[in-house]
Amino acid sequence: MNAIGVDVGGTKIAAGVVTPEGEVLKKVRRPTAHSPEHLLEGIVGAIEEVRDGFEVEGVCLGVPGTVLSAENKVIFSPNLHSIEDIPLKDELGKRTGLHVTVENDANAAAWGEFKFGAGSEVGHLIFITLGTGVGGGVITNGVLLRGAQGAGGELGHVTIQATGPRCNCGNHGCLEALASGTAIQRRAREVASEQPGSALGKLAADRKVLGEDVSELAWQGDEAAVSILEETGRWLGVGLAGFVNVFNPEIIAVGGGVAEAGDLILASVRREIYLRSRSPGRDLVQIREATLGAASGVLGAAALARGPSGEYVFG
Repeated sequence: MNAIGVDVGGTKIAAGVVTPEGEVLKKVRRPTAHSPEHLLEGIVGAIEEVRDGFEVEGVCLGVPGTVLSAENKVIFSPNLHSIEDIPLKDELGKRTGLHVTVENDANAAAWGEFKFGAGSEVGHLIFITLGTGVGGGVITNGVLLRGAQGAGGELGHVTIQATGPRCNCGNHGCLEALASGTAIQRRAREVASEQPGSALGKLAADRKVLGEDVSELAWQGDEAAVSILEETGRWLGVGLAGFVNVFNPEIIAVGGGVAEAGDLILASVRREIYLRSRSPGRDLVQIREATLGAASGVLGAAALARGPSGEYVFG
């Protein structure tokens, strides 16, 4: 039976009807509203639009923030406060008539890569997504790690430098604070000020430098931009080396906009993992670019949807 996956983000809501084989039959995108009622209306509208004409058994929402799975609600979402404390399963179930499951968005994306993408041939996968923030998910022996309350797998908020920059979560030195798109922009401002004669410095004199600007300048050979991406890769490698030691994955799939820099970041990641993690885990793990792109959230959420019986729709 088909299921609906919904990926709720800070700027857009993406929804799709997905088959058990991972084929998206229909998809829609809507802007994210930032009041609780309008947000719910937008999610319901997206579900109803893709549902029209198809039989579906359940829907799963991938939502940003810390999710208490037993209560099916988000208790903290730094980039989408309007979704906090809403009883999502009850509210959306009442409005759509469908069985609703709620999952952390990075966990859903990790499950998408595990079922249909870079990890589809293994049982042990870590997925890390590098965007404005850093999210991730862990699959061990084919099981998604959620923890006692459903709040596990917050890979972006592991401390890797105790005296490091402040993170959006309030802590200092999180992986997110040192290896995200936001971190790259912060370092770009600092390095541009230190090296005003570089291509990066000249661009910063004209306008605000974005993360994609740093990647583009690095590909063009600007040493200042290259150094920022190499530093980002080192911090990411420090974090991932710890995950290799703890979880012993076969594959680490790296996704998100920042990962589009490819080996400008990943070469440093691989080097740090080899230096800092232990054998035999470091000898087994492969660092790969994620393959599903923006579709991972919808695909993974659909694969995590449960039907009225409480069983996964895709079995």
